[in-house]
Amino acid sequence: MKHAGEKTAFREPAPSVAAPVTFGYFLSSLSEAVEENGALWHSPFPISRNPQKTGPGDPAGMELTYGDYFLAVRRFLEDRKFRVVTKAISEIWNRPCGFRDITAVRVFLVKHGQFYHPSRVQAQAGGQVFNFVLNVALSSSGKSCIQREFDILSRMSRMPCGVYLPKGYGYGELCLPKGQSVKLFLGQWFDDFHEFHMSLDPEDKHHKIRLWDGVPSLRFLSSRQTLELYRQIAVILTECYDPDSFMQVFPWHHAAGDFIVSCSNSLLQARLITVRQYGALFDSPDKDDAALLDAMLFFLVNLSIRTRLDRLDGVGDVVWAGLPAVEGTVQGFMEALSVKIPRRDLQFRKYSASVSLSAMTEACEAVADSYHPLAPELAVIRYHLDAHAAELSASLMAFST
Repeated sequence: MKHAGEKTAFREPAPSVAAPVTFGYFLSSLSEAVEENGALWHSPFPISRNPQKTGPGDPAGMELTYGDYFLAVRRFLEDRKFRVVTKAISEIWNRPCGFRDITAVRVFLVKHGQFYHPSRVQAQAGGQVFNFVLNVALSSSGKSCIQREFDILSRMSRMPCGVYLPKGYGYGELCLPKGQSVKLFLGQWFDDFHEFHMSLDPEDKHHKIRLWDGVPSLRFLSSRQTLELYRQIAVILTECYDPDSFMQVFPWHHAAGDFIVSCSNSLLQARLITVRQYGALFDSPDKDDAALLDAMLFFLVNLSIRTRLDRLDGVGDVVWAGLPAVEGTVQGFMEALSVKIPRRDLQFRKYSASVSLSAMTEACEAVADSYHPLAPELAVIRYHLDAHAAELSASLMAFST
């Protein structure tokens, strides 16, 4: 591989690898080892989170095993003497890493997502341990977007907003012995960052953001942390937004775990780990100041609505976040805009102060109309739409005065 954005035309690995690398396979932790040729190794691998009955010839059917998955990961990592791994470590070390430096690799199957089945790859080299994420696409929906996402991440890593996104180290494709194709890419793993979702606090029966940090006890974010999380999410997405071309990250979903958060030492940090598409939501022939400000309002309204949506515990019913989501979103948007384009910030503050409540409600309705009529979120959005428009207007007014 010549650089981080290179795509690999996958080929069969050499019969043997010179480095005496030992491999270990696990589910989410070291206590859940998956033994080669054990019972789980030969068990069906869930291609979809909601598997449906399919015919024996359907490539999306339940034909793969856990062993197929782990061996596909191994083939990708071993290819050309661990080239994708040594390249990634070389970037981190800022000096060359050879395949002889690698002594052990552990593969932890993180979860079964809607698009990918990601693993945490733990490589030991030079007496150090390096963690990476390996996104593995097995379903047709995942395979249709994984190469595009790798290309987007590689391109956006060179943009100012790239500090909030994972680096991409290498992409590849392979064909399993049973004939199924697999697409994969190795990326940066954010240590001590975790997925989060709205959950019911059993103590007060309120919906709060729960940190999925793998510990048995439930850990909910405080009100202050919740506001800060939404503020940082808005900062990240606004940093990725180009108000002149309307380019932006879209779609994104809290329910899909697109954002992760770290709360170590009372310092909260958010990161965006998935960018399925980066483009303009619409193309306007007029790009004068009025049109750009209208587009910025639509971006903010869409952001403010989407950030309030989640699924209970990530997989349950659609839930609606409280007022801190609005306040944090407006704060983050305005702060990012003031740093990114100060002139636009001053324009937008004046513009947003002139937006009436009825006009804001119309803007919210326009966002709701952009959803598919059968989208499960739509009923929740429409139920809260009027109140949301009023809350968004009040939050904007506080920044404009």
